[in-house]
Amino acid sequence: MSNRLVELWWFVGLIACGVVTVGGASSEMSEYWRMPRVFKYEDYDICLNDNPTIPSVYCVVKAVIRPDNTSDVWGLIERISSKWKVKMNHAHLDRGICVRDCQMRLQLLSGRQNNSELLVPKFNTSYRYTFKPGTFRDIDHYRQNYSQLLEMCVNLELSEEFGLKAQTEIEYCDSNTVSYPIDWLEIMFIVVMLAIAGIVFASSVYDFRCKTTHGLDHYKQDLPSRKQMYLVSFSIIRNWYRITTRGDDQLSHDLRYIHTIRMIVFMGVTLGHVLFYAQPRTALAIENRYSDLSTMILINGTQIVTTFFAISAMMLVLFFTQKVEETKKKVGIREIIIISIARYVRLTPVYAFVMLFEATWVVRLSDGPLWQKGFETGRSYCRKNWWVNMLYINNYYKVDEPCMLHTWYLAADFHLFVYGLVLCALIARFPKIRNALLGVLLVLTYLATAAIIYVKEYDAIPIFAAEQIRYFFWYWNVYRDAYVPSHMYLVGWFATYLMIPALFAAGYFFYHYEFATPSLWMALLFPCIRLLYSAIIFIGGVGLSFRFLKLLTRLADIPFHTIIGRLTYSAYLCHLCLIKLSLFNTRSFLSYTMIDIGSIWAASILLSYLLAWVLCLVLESPFVALQRQLFKRQTRSSDETEHSSSATDTGTYNTYCEHPDEKGYRPNVIFSQRF
Repeated sequence: MSNRLVELWWFVGLIACGVVTVGGASSEMSEYWRMPRVFKYEDYDICLNDNPTIPSVYCVVKAVIRPDNTSDVWGLIERISSKWKVKMNHAHLDRGICVRDCQMRLQLLSGRQNNSELLVPKFNTSYRYTFKPGTFRDIDHYRQNYSQLLEMCVNLELSEEFGLKAQTEIEYCDSNTVSYPIDWLEIMFIVVMLAIAGIVFASSVYDFRCKTTHGLDHYKQDLPSRKQMYLVSFSIIRNWYRITTRGDDQLSHDLRYIHTIRMIVFMGVTLGHVLFYAQPRTALAIENRYSDLSTMILINGTQIVTTFFAISAMMLVLFFTQKVEETKKKVGIREIIIISIARYVRLTPVYAFVMLFEATWVVRLSDGPLWQKGFETGRSYCRKNWWVNMLYINNYYKVDEPCMLHTWYLAADFHLFVYGLVLCALIARFPKIRNALLGVLLVLTYLATAAIIYVKEYDAIPIFAAEQIRYFFWYWNVYRDAYVPSHMYLVGWFATYLMIPALFAAGYFFYHYEFATPSLWMALLFPCIRLLYSAIIFIGGVGLSFRFLKLLTRLADIPFHTIIGRLTYSAYLCHLCLIKLSLFNTRSFLSYTMIDIGSIWAASILLSYLLAWVLCLVLESPFVALQRQLFKRQTRSSDETEHSSSATDTGTYNTYCEHPDEKGYRPNVIFSQRF
């Protein structure tokens, strides 16, 4: 009997706890919904597309609530928004408004209230609440015609429901009577695309006519002369084999696992971008991510990009050492310049082609209340700042006007490649100073990184605050000063794979606890985290190279992974555009369920690799082949001279294929690194 009474009391206690918990949650939720909704959009299609014969305009408006210390709602907004790391700024509102409906609401109000009372004098704010001027086309026209009208509509909602008012600014507008003619840059993209198709076709036909044997082995072997190799660089069948054939030398065999790591890391990067770019139904959907440990691991997983830097550093050292031993040459300034130019030639053409597409036709592919935010920005900035990207300085200059935001990594990687090349050359030329040089540079980069974090008063990890998601972190000082600059990754060289999840999860504490800044311990911890993460990659890579874990090595050695790894550079270039195509034409804003995020992520991965396959066949792989030919030095050994006459005796002579007058060559460039 006593046992039953104990069980009954436990049951009652549990019910009571549940009621208290539910009641508390309900109370907190009710309090949350006492504030104005941060995101609120009227129906875009009914406004513009329901009856296209009726002129109509749809505008996205930014509103900033005027402080009112007499209002309980304002006090609530201040209290919740003060947790800036994990909460949105609830005084900063987004409104999508149909101008026609706004006019009708104000007409119904006529006579009951003085409309001028719904206008708020401008006041200063401590934060940016619109994109930079010049981002959107015709914005001055729309602001001149509709600014007061839309501010009155916003304040009508706020005053009637919450007793508050706000100043507003039109961010951008769409009109069903306005269409933009095709301009010269869009025509240029079509011309470039047709030219590439023509070159690929001509090169493929030439390669076919040069066949001297039956079967496909012809496409797997170099042609006898250098000129012929230029002409078949764009041959589509030959490039197919360049992508799918695996290297048979020992170093390439030992490093096959690199392709698997590239694939896995790219999937992680894509998942993070889907999570950041998914457009929420409510601010609460964004804020809830910061209370979930698993989601916080993904958010802090931005450090995963360090994997690519670690891979590049390791391959640089390995291939540099191998080629120096093969050529028995000292690497000087001339060689460093040649290798850097070769890398530029290898990376830039496919990069420029994707950028040209984002600057032209992509903005015409769809529409919606968020479409201009996602793609008109890219169109404007790519047209204005394309040269910044082509010089690979976009992680330092015009960071708040980015063309292809994710390509900051390419700039940082290019800088680190050149720095590493200089360092390797110094060590190869002066091997006795190796330990001292590496030690001094490690200490200097560590202290420099720590000093920046301390002086700027930042946390020990890059904080990606909830509010900054609105503008993709463009205007966030932490992003500009600590995340994208190349020099912030110089320290990254040491750690172990088992520590990666712990490093990601550790970020949870910095979001949910306020630490005083500037802080010496956090300044020292910031570069330490980069060091540890890079060491994880390095030590794990060494383990896979020496096959310490045979099962993992065999899994990483699957031939399919080699192909996918070679496509990753092109996939990386186009993946963010595909993610935004999925997310910014939305009408029903996502609620961040697992199925929403997972389906968009899987589709983005698949489409990225499919597009990468095409880009690699027609642009990336051809320019890799051209690069190799451009930077080869022709040499002739006595043995090659003696046997060169036999070159014209093989196969059938074709008048349109120039046969060689030389056969051998040795590479002048140290190596050509693939992403």
